[in-house]
Amino acid sequence: MSNVKPCCTLPDEDAYSDKAKYKALCFLLAVFVLTVIILLPSPGPLQNGDELIPLTSEGKIVIGCLGFAVVLWMTEAIPFAVTSLCLMVLLHAFGVAPFNELCKIGFGSNVLLFLMGVMGLSAAMTASGLANRFLLMTLSKVGRRTDYILLSFITAGTLLSMWVTDMAVAAMLVPLGVSILKESGCEPLKSNFGKCLMIGIVYGSLIGGTATPAGCGANVLAIQFARDMAGLNVSFADWMMVGVPGALLMIPCGWFLLMKFFPPEFKEIPMPLHQIKEELESLGPLNRKERCTLIVLLIMVTLWLGGVPIGKMIGFKLPEAYIALLGFTLLFIPGLRVFPNWEEAAKCISWSGLILIAGGIAAGMLLAKTGAARYVAWALLSDISSLHPILRVIAVICLVEALKVFFSSNSVTGAVVMPLIIALAMELGINPWVFAGPAGIASSMAFIMVTSSPTNVIPYSAGYFSIAEYAKVGILMTIVGILCVTTSVAIFGPLGQMSIW
Repeated sequence: MSNVKPCCTLPDEDAYSDKAKYKALCFLLAVFVLTVIILLPSPGPLQNGDELIPLTSEGKIVIGCLGFAVVLWMTEAIPFAVTSLCLMVLLHAFGVAPFNELCKIGFGSNVLLFLMGVMGLSAAMTASGLANRFLLMTLSKVGRRTDYILLSFITAGTLLSMWVTDMAVAAMLVPLGVSILKESGCEPLKSNFGKCLMIGIVYGSLIGGTATPAGCGANVLAIQFARDMAGLNVSFADWMMVGVPGALLMIPCGWFLLMKFFPPEFKEIPMPLHQIKEELESLGPLNRKERCTLIVLLIMVTLWLGGVPIGKMIGFKLPEAYIALLGFTLLFIPGLRVFPNWEEAAKCISWSGLILIAGGIAAGMLLAKTGAARYVAWALLSDISSLHPILRVIAVICLVEALKVFFSSNSVTGAVVMPLIIALAMELGINPWVFAGPAGIASSMAFIMVTSSPTNVIPYSAGYFSIAEYAKVGILMTIVGILCVTTSVAIFGPLGQMSIW
């Protein structure tokens, strides 16, 4: 008998465990939802003046497939990315679109290259130590006051997550925050300062994700759907014209709410911040990788903000995805090399996240092409045109925030909601970006449920606040966030193709 062991073994999940049974039931529920939607008789057409808006059989199938996916996305019975692949399998199997077309729509989207480039930049900032240096520089100037420390964490998180992924920012901030809490004698679940500091880390990471297209995958999804469905040319700067003011408004609001809900038990931490200052001093001057990363970051930001005039000067266009791809490649060339090889960079890229978005794009575009998006949007929000322009924006954002309670991915929320929102705006003769822009920004505002974003789970895992405490302040923070984004749209919208007046 041979004693040779297999070279690779996989951990077996007990087929009869409670977890396995739960996942199996959830998958069966998803299949049930798909079957029921497809087999039910098609509803009657909706009335738009003298025009009838029917729900085609192909559109009903797409809705059924999305219903199947939504159940799996909500329950996580199978990985997010695999659910998106199932979408493409089902849409082809039901004859809604040829497989080649689905691949072209999903994996052929430049959104994937944009996100890959942004993930690469995020990884370079983290791996080189540049992001950590920036954070230590900020915290070293704060002092010992607990209110200043909280504000600095929220602000630093916001500024970083404009360019670095939300999860990476939370992962960088949590160890520093926990260190301060432990040195100050703050006990998990008992210390108010511990609660507001850890929730403040979540807020900073999420708020920064609303400010730029690079801040969150749902943001670039909103831009791409606006381009593909409505032919709008929305730029990086257009987003920032509204996103940045909205984020800056949310920073003091989040800080104020946390200080009121969880007033720290002491005004000054009972420890000097010498550890942070010593750690900063130990870093010395910028190392080569930090300098190279900073150069690439400045190049990308400059091209993103000035892409149109710079493109005219050099004689060719500079799409956002092209700039992201350019920056990513610069991180490998001699003289600017940050990653030693492709394998190291590839470890930092969420390939499952890219697959998730590819499947979402394919389903979303078919939702629009089959007319299902128009039908569903008209059924849900057909009366929105009678509202005041500001109330229209609030209604759209409220719809997104309601979905955020159920979805644990910003990109999933964007993929489901964006085609509906854009179809509705086009149907009503309203600039689609007036709806899609605020909806995209709102996709990052996961302030109510810890499970609404993986970013939230990292500070939560430190054990300083409960799910109920997060939701308690989060409900009010969501309302404040809606008002901040709406205010930014009302004032700065005309500067970013988002005029509601």
